[in-house]
Amino acid sequence: MLDKLIQRNTPFIDVRSPKEFDRGSMPNSVNIPILNDVEREIIGKIFKQDGSDAAQQAGYDLVKGNLKNERVVKWKNFIDQNPNTWLYCARGGLRSRIAQSWLKDIGVDVDIVKSGFKSLRNFCLKIIDDTSKDKKHWIILAGRTGSNKTKLINKLNNSIDLEKLANHRGSAFGKRSTPQPTPINFENMLSVKYFQHNNKKLILEDESRTIGRLVIPDLFYNKMRQSNICILEVPFTERVENIYNDYIGNLNFSDNQVLLNMKKFQNNLIKISKRLGSDNFKKIDRLMKSAFKDAKKETHFQWIGELLSCYYDRMYDYQLNKKMDKCTHKGNWDSCLDFLE
Repeated sequence: MLDKLIQRNTPFIDVRSPKEFDRGSMPNSVNIPILNDVEREIIGKIFKQDGSDAAQQAGYDLVKGNLKNERVVKWKNFIDQNPNTWLYCARGGLRSRIAQSWLKDIGVDVDIVKSGFKSLRNFCLKIIDDTSKDKKHWIILAGRTGSNKTKLINKLNNSIDLEKLANHRGSAFGKRSTPQPTPINFENMLSVKYFQHNNKKLILEDESRTIGRLVIPDLFYNKMRQSNICILEVPFTERVENIYNDYIGNLNFSDNQVLLNMKKFQNNLIKISKRLGSDNFKKIDRLMKSAFKDAKKETHFQWIGELLSCYYDRMYDYQLNKKMDKCTHKGNWDSCLDFLE
């Protein structure tokens, strides 16, 4: 049954507490808890001291009257808007069954996930584990930094955008303004996307094992490393401009933001300072400061170009040379797009 729920992109009401939900949940789920964090802590203490029956009664005493009605109405409103909704709690126990019975009291029938989030989580982990036996034709889109690989990935109907799932661009400068998902949420989103992928060919962008602070699951990553690659070739000047457009072009250059933006980029540069070497680091840092003060496109091109030529291109070429035996195609944007579709 779980496979059908995942395949249909079933909406879920997660009735666990907000803290539980924040640690990890299912994609397409909404947290409308039967017990909030404080209430769950109180019930947990009673359960340890006096047992299950006392804890259950304490729960009924805590959530009753208007408070109970408010939560039931929230569940009902979501179900009205999403008629195929299922409920889950941590293990398919009391919380989901009580929520189900309260909804039934007002004439709303809803199914609950047997064994709750635990079973959904285990199903997602099994999906990832099974990638090692996948019969699909996996192709990894490679190319130097700034080649717009991610944009090409998103032009395809047979791809999964790992950086989108991770909410990170995958480089030292790739952190976004919004936080990355938790490791559990990243793995769950990846497994659902993979399970719903119904094309014989799967296209993924060439990534390191980590995307920001998230780690691509071992079996999935190993499958990527064993797969054939397609190399996107883009001229140096075009790559510099692509990076400018992606990272700098939309920044706010008002007086109170310039220093903040510059500091953020300098901090990112410091992360790779040892690998750059002292001379390269000082040169790029100087050019970067000048560019943010001038706010001129051409000045930004200088430090971006230096960073590509003395760090990213060298690093990427070294990695790419080790897997050239897996290269099945290389070419410009249109050529690679035709090959991968």
